[in-house]
Amino acid sequence: MANKHYDLIVIGGGPAGYVGAIRAAQLGLKVACVERAALGGVCLNWGCIPTKALLANAELYEKVAHEADTWGLEFGKVNVKWDKVIGRSRDTAGKLSKGIAFLFRKNKIDHFEAHAKIVSGRTGSSPCAVELYDCEVQEELTHAPAKPANKARETITATNVLVATGSVARELPFAKFDGDKIMGAREAMNTKTQPKKLVVIGAGAIGMEFAYFYNSYGTEVTVVEMLPRILPVEDDDVCKALEKLYKRAGMNLKTSTTTTKVEKTKTGVKVTVAPFKDGKADESKSETIEADKVLLAIGVKGRYDGLFDDSLGIATERDHIKTDYQPGEKGDPALTYATSVSGIYAVGDVIGAPWLAHVASEEAVVCVERIAGHDPIPLDYGVIPGCTYCHPQVASVGYTERDLVAKGLKKDTDYAVGSYQLQSHGKAIAANQNKGLVKIIRGLPRGEILGAHILADQATELIAELTLARRLEATSEEINVTVHAHPTMHEAIHEASLASEGRVIHA
Repeated sequence: MANKHYDLIVIGGGPAGYVGAIRAAQLGLKVACVERAALGGVCLNWGCIPTKALLANAELYEKVAHEADTWGLEFGKVNVKWDKVIGRSRDTAGKLSKGIAFLFRKNKIDHFEAHAKIVSGRTGSSPCAVELYDCEVQEELTHAPAKPANKARETITATNVLVATGSVARELPFAKFDGDKIMGAREAMNTKTQPKKLVVIGAGAIGMEFAYFYNSYGTEVTVVEMLPRILPVEDDDVCKALEKLYKRAGMNLKTSTTTTKVEKTKTGVKVTVAPFKDGKADESKSETIEADKVLLAIGVKGRYDGLFDDSLGIATERDHIKTDYQPGEKGDPALTYATSVSGIYAVGDVIGAPWLAHVASEEAVVCVERIAGHDPIPLDYGVIPGCTYCHPQVASVGYTERDLVAKGLKKDTDYAVGSYQLQSHGKAIAANQNKGLVKIIRGLPRGEILGAHILADQATELIAELTLARRLEATSEEINVTVHAHPTMHEAIHEASLASEGRVIHA
């Protein structure tokens, strides 16, 4: 028999789960949230937040250790207390996790620390049923599955269930996470000692953030990426510029290269790589890289281990829960994030790309508002900002020039490009941050913003203006006549917009 009944049970306490739970409570629903680990999910505890603490540390270290003379400062030898660098990151996550617990109490949300198993969906007048199990979770290990008890401690029911259980890092068939020499992101942000040599497999946002972090502190970093560029989803001009900067900083970047073998040794790992072209490896040109550790940053898959009773028959696709959302669609007003089982919905990383915390939160809000009978404005998946917090930062929204060419559009006929280099930008020079660029792509003949790409200090903040411009279908002309304060980094956006019309002033 069920112990308690709710209007909505949210499973998962990450950016999708806790935001959805709070919004549902604001709308007057009786809400429970089940989370088997720390509130905040991977993002707050092992992803977005603690990594930004680490990256802030790295930026400060670079200034003090490598740029002091530029600033007119003089120090003795700068020593790194690695345990405190890591400890500060963990403390940051801990404080915010406690903050979510406070918000749950404030909004009268029942919080269950348990492993959830959905045993039935909604049928007729019968509600969804969720069994709760005591559970052992090894927080530090990316790959570790949960170990729920054999017997449920209680059952709770709800009119609707929202699954927001997030994702887990992918492994290679020949390289399984071991929590030590073969690391995922969690282990990489919690290493007890700094590795002297590190191989990063995958040059997406996670891979490049950790590559920057470790390289800044003097680790010899090699990055291996199968595609022809680092940060493969970003615009080519940004990728090329960042690649030059990082090669100059001592990183060994191996693009168009695939990993064929990872072997653990007594002292570390041996990683065998080979050139990759036309979908296959050229193993005749293989080479072996020795390092202390290897970091796998090759993507994620939905995490729903042990979540569904087999009798439910819930539909999944490519390691994610299938809903009425289709990747790439633009704001379908009928979208509810419903799964194949009545009364069960799913949002965030567990349903697939884009695997971004800010997308997960907004999907949860739209979903619960529809559950509550409202008619919210749907998400426009063409206006999602992407951010990488290495330094300089990378941020973008909309189409890359590569995307437009693939669609058959022609430069100067269908679109125009404005690019502004930061090397002569006043505020950037004053802050010793004049490496990078802003690139704006506008449609022709109207001038609407098709895409925007930034490589710069504070890029992840600067992108907001262009995200709003694209959301409101603003044109380059409207950006041009908007007064940008001087001196600011935001003036670089103004200059790039002017450049797209052949009117750039400071270049």
